[in-house]
Amino acid sequence: MGVFRFLLAALVVLFHFGGLSWIVGRVAVYAFYCISGFLIFQVLDRVYLPESTGSARFLANRFIRLAPLYVAYALMTAVLLGVVGRSTVTGVGIHVPDEPRRELIQRTMTVAPTLDHRGALPILAFDPPLLPQGWSIGVEATFYLLAPLVVLATRRRPAWLAVWVAAALVVTVQAFVVAGVDFDQFQVDVYKNALASLPVFLIGGGCYYVRRRWGAVVRPWIAWPAVAVWLALIAVPLLSGGTFPLPSAQIFAEYLWLTLVVTWLVLLSPPLPWRSLDRLAGNVTYGVYLNHFIAALLIASSGAWRDIAAVGTVTAGVCVLAGASVLATVTYLLIERPFDVVRSRVRRVETPPPSPVVGRSLVAVPVAAILVAFAGVPVGWGVARLNGAARGVVLPVSGPFHIRWAATVSDATRQRIEGTFGLIVDGPVTRDPRHRTYEYRLPHPTRDRVRALITDPGVEDTARIDVKRYEIAE
Repeated sequence: MGVFRFLLAALVVLFHFGGLSWIVGRVAVYAFYCISGFLIFQVLDRVYLPESTGSARFLANRFIRLAPLYVAYALMTAVLLGVVGRSTVTGVGIHVPDEPRRELIQRTMTVAPTLDHRGALPILAFDPPLLPQGWSIGVEATFYLLAPLVVLATRRRPAWLAVWVAAALVVTVQAFVVAGVDFDQFQVDVYKNALASLPVFLIGGGCYYVRRRWGAVVRPWIAWPAVAVWLALIAVPLLSGGTFPLPSAQIFAEYLWLTLVVTWLVLLSPPLPWRSLDRLAGNVTYGVYLNHFIAALLIASSGAWRDIAAVGTVTAGVCVLAGASVLATVTYLLIERPFDVVRSRVRRVETPPPSPVVGRSLVAVPVAAILVAFAGVPVGWGVARLNGAARGVVLPVSGPFHIRWAATVSDATRQRIEGTFGLIVDGPVTRDPRHRTYEYRLPHPTRDRVRALITDPGVEDTARIDVKRYEIAE
């Protein structure tokens, strides 16, 4: 499982810096949630909840696991902000507000939640400025606070977990309905909303109960080829009809179900035979996930981008991944490993008892059938259907308009913003001597999408856009 977790962290890195599609990083984060549910339910059920003080010890253990490395990388980012300057930090995608570093550090350390609503939809989100991906740590912390209650209620009767999942799905379905095809709303209502993401965590917990009952019933020759198929479907545009689909909540839902099936296959299979490699990969995963923006910042500040490759290419992404892996190994030895000694004292258990293993593959057959069903349906057809083509609805595309990017915006940041909004790039505007102006068209040009685009910190100026009415000229 350590190798799979490292693979997910690598996908997030390659999404941010390697030019992979918008879907890659998002489904990887949700796969993390599912794995987290499995592991947290397991450790609560086996180690903590048999004792009256178990919940408190569990929360203390989780804090010791997450906080030291999180604090270390936040402080490292703050130091680099002072050394290399705000423009270089912004250039790698860390869009820090124009505030004193002390306030930025304070807001990042507290990981304070923002509780909002859109109509009847509750939204619980996090936004630590120095660690762009730190919002998901706040989401995980929310799950950890709820997990002891859920496990206590379902430990003896796992079937009751279906009630918890159903209740959480009410919020998730409502979030998808509210977001609709507006990808900007999806980012807030679904993707970064802890309450809408909760069912994925609970589904991972359900996978633990399945494994507790039947053991590791999926053979590796089923699980790992399935991982390879999943990687191809989310990373190779040719398999999705030549170009990857435009960002929308509905398309994300299709790929999310495929991701959950593959994650379940991995969780229900026995560990890989390379135990040392699996353990090493698992040890550095958290560090890679937290530090890859810092690794990119170190590369950018050294001027190495010019000698490596264009930012936003797979080569550049692999370089960031390699740097993040080295940095994560160093911080594991210096920070995480010493704190593991403290965690073992809190946990009071060296190794949890093994899961029961039954020599039957009854569960593997239907799960494999589901995987084949997902892989056998052309993804391009599903994308067209979810985009509304089956109902005769075609998403409109705006007329051409120009954006002049700020001087601090790197190619990687520009490409990331283009991918986030699904911008159709018509090419650079040659009459701009600074080579910072590009011509675009915007799919589904709602006022919210236009407003979000032109108010992005990287946008310096626009042409053919009414900045008061948030409309693009026809």
